[in-house]
Amino acid sequence: MVAHNALESRDRPEPLFPEGHLLRRLVRPTFDTLRRSLRDMYVATIWVDAVEDPSRAGFRPSYDSLRGPGSALMMPFVGAWLSTGPGSERGGNTVFFMEGMDLTLLDYAKRVGLLGAYELVPSVRAMKERVRQRGGRLYDIDDLGEDFDDCSVVRTDVSRWLNSKEGLDTITSYGPREVVKDMYEVALADFEHARGAGGRVFLKTCTTENAGSGVFIAATAAEFEAELAKIRDKQARFGLSRRLVVQPEIRGTNKSFQVFLDPKAPGEIQVVALSDQLVEADGKTYRSSVNHAITRATVEPVGAAILDMVDHIWARHPEAFGFLMSDYFQTAEGPVIYDPGLRPTGNTATAMAAHLARKLTGRDFATCLLPLPTERPGLTFETFARRAGGLVDPENLKVDGRALVPWGWNPVQGFGLVIAVAPEQAALDGLCAEALRFDYGAP
Repeated sequence: MVAHNALESRDRPEPLFPEGHLLRRLVRPTFDTLRRSLRDMYVATIWVDAVEDPSRAGFRPSYDSLRGPGSALMMPFVGAWLSTGPGSERGGNTVFFMEGMDLTLLDYAKRVGLLGAYELVPSVRAMKERVRQRGGRLYDIDDLGEDFDDCSVVRTDVSRWLNSKEGLDTITSYGPREVVKDMYEVALADFEHARGAGGRVFLKTCTTENAGSGVFIAATAAEFEAELAKIRDKQARFGLSRRLVVQPEIRGTNKSFQVFLDPKAPGEIQVVALSDQLVEADGKTYRSSVNHAITRATVEPVGAAILDMVDHIWARHPEAFGFLMSDYFQTAEGPVIYDPGLRPTGNTATAMAAHLARKLTGRDFATCLLPLPTERPGLTFETFARRAGGLVDPENLKVDGRALVPWGWNPVQGFGLVIAVAPEQAALDGLCAEALRFDYGAP
């Protein structure tokens, strides 16, 4: 087993641009420099959803309620990709996972040298209590409430500012043309103005919702009025923010970026991911990302927009820390930023797998997230791993340049999200097709 101990690594972020270049601060990270940035803290990728806090029912539904039983226990495994690794117990981090998750995932992560110190918790409340009792700090995917700000790496006000949609113009100079107003003052004239010569209109509630639950799309006046009525009804039932964004459809290529902010290293903004964004047919729900190599050529088209956002954030909150992401459209006029956030995302683990592949081989790899329905309720990741054989071992990348590694697994439904890794897109497509054909034998 190769133990990927980030604290023992001598890696440094790699410059992409020469001294004096306007984009000099944007650097290429390594698998170890990113994980080392998360040392000396607790780490989790656990949502504070409506099950944990019923007051969030209007904007943070449990994934179990959206996608069936066991779904809420998938995202927490992403934290394993942020572990500082085996042997880093002194000075590294400790990752929290939820009780009830597929424990064969943790066995795997330890076996391949990915996971260091970790603990299982029954709830977010228990997780917070442990951190407070020990005098530690917690970096989580979600805001944890003002009463926990003294123990949170990212304070609640910072999280809500950057993960809501209301203050986009305070975060970036590259935002779309949009109107933000009280939803009870929004009228058909706003739809007509936003629609202009054609295209759809996006209505976005100003909450920190997940799973696309705060985005509504209208192509006609009738659809606009119907969606607006639903939004107002939900606001009244749950007491949500009355602020509403009315945004014209942006025409371009749907993409996203992810960088890492560390106030201790303001001259090194680590570019974690540059991706093509894949969404479901509804036009708003995240499905997957195709990640590209981090090079000068791929960073340059969006680099100025990234640094503009970083500078906006640090000017207001110089302590802001962690994964900073945003979805954007690459248009003929340049990038248009439309959905920022200061948190790990569904693409974070997929990007980390690409950095691990580069560490192991010295080469760039394409990665994507593969939904894997086995149609076998009760099937665990370990059963999938036996069927996939050597493909689940990252070391296999040195042999034939392919791997299938876990993002998360739902043993209740026998459904997995697996990260496919291959040298280029054609090989990636072939690997995904192969995995979808796996036969797991008789039930």
